[in-house]
Amino acid sequence: MLETMVINFICWPSTKPAWILALLLNLVPMIQVHGQPPSSGFISIDCGLRNSSSYNDSATGLWFDPDDGYVEGGMRKQISQKFMADPFNEQQKTLMSFPDGSRNCYTLPSTIGKKYLLRATFTYGNYDGLNKTLDGSLFLFGLHIGVNSWEAVNLTNWDHTSILWKELLTVAPSNSLSVCLVNLGSGIPFISSLEL
Repeated sequence: MLETMVINFICWPSTKPAWILALLLNLVPMIQVHGQPPSSGFISIDCGLRNSSSYNDSATGLWFDPDDGYVEGGMRKQISQKFMADPFNEQQKTLMSFPDGSRNCYTLPSTIGKKYLLRATFTYGNYDGLNKTLDGSLFLFGLHIGVNSWEAVNLTNWDHTSILWKELLTVAPSNSLSVCLVNLGSGIPFISSLEL
């Protein structure tokens, strides 16, 4: 989704350079969001990544880390070979599946009281060969921030290669944020990428 900002202003010729400078200074932080180095405070996780090293995604310019150190348990999976050529980005090719336990959480470092945007993506890609999103049965699991419900992830009748995005603005209650996938008995929870 491309957002545009239109600003109209009328001012005296002598104040116009000051307005332009103020506008540019406000735009610079927004432009820098893309292509942040790993030490910038952004956390981007390619869930299920089998490689143990970070990489720079050429499509977004963001650094993605494997989920080692952020989550315990789970099974690394990749989407069906049939769909490997279709994904828009690398993060869609792998996922972390949680067939065991009713609640599995990613623990992300944060700063208490700071506002964060959390983004989770889900691409089924028939990774388990069961066609669960299209077999007519309910495919639903929970997404929580700590003990609080964020949203239900409903993949019932969802196209295998489509990406489901969930985003949330939150304030960190402590020096870590827990993003949890909760098994509701209607499908095995999984996640493709997680960004803070």
